[in-house]
Amino acid sequence: MKAVAVPRFGLARLGRAPQIVAFLLVLALLGGMAIEPTRQLLAQRDRISGMAGELRAAQAANARLEAQIARLKNDDYIEQRARAQIGLVRPAETTYVVMPPSDGAAKRKPRVRKLPPPPPSTFFESVLHFIGVG
Repeated sequence: MKAVAVPRFGLARLGRAPQIVAFLLVLALLGGMAIEPTRQLLAQRDRISGMAGELRAAQAANARLEAQIARLKNDDYIEQRARAQIGLVRPAETTYVVMPPSDGAAKRKPRVRKLPPPPPSTFFESVLHFIGVG
């Protein structure tokens, strides 16, 4: 029997350069496919950090409101607020109302006293003042 040469097909026949190019193209395709999920992941991390800040602010506001609720349950605090806002007084107490000054007092101008003019300076004092020594 005679040996017959069978033609070889495939990448091995082309050499190494096309194999490297094909590998780089596949690698570039995989890299391109990974860009969008990576971008979304980074956007989600930014959103999570922003929402964590909002959560901390809401928790601080809740703590302030809880403290205010506790104060409003205190009778002494309610009495203090009623005295300040509506002028509440107890039966044995006397209330005093302080009125603002009348319009006539507000229109009066304060008296301004004029100072006498400074005494005239001598020539020598003027020179020293001009130089900046005196």
